[in-house]
Amino acid sequence: MLSVCIKTPAHERGRDAGYRSSNRRFKVPTKAFISMTALLAAIASLLAGGVNAQQVQPMLGGVLIDGYDFAKDIGPKGTIAYDKEKKRFTGSYNGLKMPPGRRAIFAWLHDTVNQKSRYLGPVGWLKRTGGKNKGRFTLQAPDEFKGGDFGSYEIIGFTAEKTSYLNGNKVVTLPKEPSGSGIQKSLKPAYYLFAALPGANTERIFCGHGQDFAYVGNLEGQSCYD
Repeated sequence: MLSVCIKTPAHERGRDAGYRSSNRRFKVPTKAFISMTALLAAIASLLAGGVNAQQVQPMLGGVLIDGYDFAKDIGPKGTIAYDKEKKRFTGSYNGLKMPPGRRAIFAWLHDTVNQKSRYLGPVGWLKRTGGKNKGRFTLQAPDEFKGGDFGSYEIIGFTAEKTSYLNGNKVVTLPKEPSGSGIQKSLKPAYYLFAALPGANTERIFCGHGQDFAYVGNLEGQSCYD
């Protein structure tokens, strides 16, 4: 048998004269103690494995882009995780807005150094979000990116394409390239939400306006894309 001693703190005993300073002892069977320890260790191992398998990244977005009122709106936020074994992205977003007629969300992998994009797949139609009501998504990565190695691609980004490009989650028209911004012609691609890919050699920079951030692999000659 294992004897465990728990000393009652003074502030819990109170100050009344009726309370006495005492140590309380109780018996815990040794086998039960060992089993409990093993169970806790197993749970910790599972949790650690889950974190490693699904690397969670924050998704960021700016408001200097079509569909937002810079003076009033707050940039969108989200989270995204990649499961190496299933080769799948899962995540959620809140506060995402897009202009009328462009409510179809498509995902892309992007190389900020060489300025090239790789089509990933449809995220779905834009969902109204607010408070605890979030838009959720699942994206399957192509087989070529086995083990979570995305090569020179550094970020995953969401663009706003024509609403008619999707019928639910079914692609009607496949965009040839990620769309740009109507109000800032130099922004192409224009990513409404973006995150760094697992293991990417990239840095997060502040673009100097509002909540506008970007991830870049080469700080020289790079511009914000959101």
